[in-house]
Amino acid sequence: MVRTVTTNNEGKATGVSFIDKEENKEYKLKGKVVVLAASACSSARILLNSKSKQHPNGLGNSSDLIGKYLHDSTGGDMMAFIPELIDRKIYNEDGVGGMHVYSPWWLDNKKLDFARGYHIEVWGGMGAPTYGTGFNVNNFNKFFGINKAGGYGDVLRADMKKYYGSTIGVSGRGESIAQKSNYCEIDPNKVDKYGVPTLRFNYQWTDNEIKQAKHMQDTFEEIIHNMGGIPLWGKPGKDANYGLNKPGWIIHEVGTTRMGDDPKESVTNQFERLHDVSNVYVVDAGPFVSQADKNPTWTILALAMRSSEHIVEEFKKQNF
Repeated sequence: MVRTVTTNNEGKATGVSFIDKEENKEYKLKGKVVVLAASACSSARILLNSKSKQHPNGLGNSSDLIGKYLHDSTGGDMMAFIPELIDRKIYNEDGVGGMHVYSPWWLDNKKLDFARGYHIEVWGGMGAPTYGTGFNVNNFNKFFGINKAGGYGDVLRADMKKYYGSTIGVSGRGESIAQKSNYCEIDPNKVDKYGVPTLRFNYQWTDNEIKQAKHMQDTFEEIIHNMGGIPLWGKPGKDANYGLNKPGWIIHEVGTTRMGDDPKESVTNQFERLHDVSNVYVVDAGPFVSQADKNPTWTILALAMRSSEHIVEEFKKQNF
């Protein structure tokens, strides 16, 4: 596990210091170029921990922006029972993983009270069941006032067959607006079991994301109603931020080493190279200045490919 990026007297990177987790010993690796891809938060942690005389605020942090503008996708959910799907024909969907129908953003924001938007995922199906799958038999029987609890043997099997595949989930995943006030930083009082200082997080949703979550729940309710469905839990209200998931729940963290042309307003350039150190690149989601409603993975890969090509060209020019 990498602890820090090592540097020389000129402030250039010389390699990394890392912990062998089995031996619990620290070693060093040398390299002409250092490429970080530890995730937006972990790469920020490495850079902030890489302090030296030349980089007293952390490696590449002359702008004091490493860790800042951290943001994650918004998220909200609702589950429902669909009577039309009771006792439907059973077929095998064991090979389907994470199945959902994707509906992209469809509205004009000028008519709404929040910026950006979200997509909707409708999921369900008959994949291999797990413990407590869906809204399990006991809960279904209680929900409809049939029995206080499920039965045994043939009765239990019949109930499972009757209800299985009759629930759907409706999820929203949306775009939040990056805020400088949302950030991660090194916790001065905590280290992990290897003695490496850990991160602490400062993050709050704004009214924009909360209003977006309310719109999600209203839309979920409309979809389920028009399907003839019955929601399986109450609609969350203002006191619960309309069911908005906590920051970090969707695990689409981006923005901690933001990309830009101005070294005073950003950490990395268009090739994801640190403005302050010409032989260090960050190729995870840290350089994102914004994150749309969908997963960031493909964009991470595309930018990483471009950065890789740039590194090759720089080697050809003997710039390292």
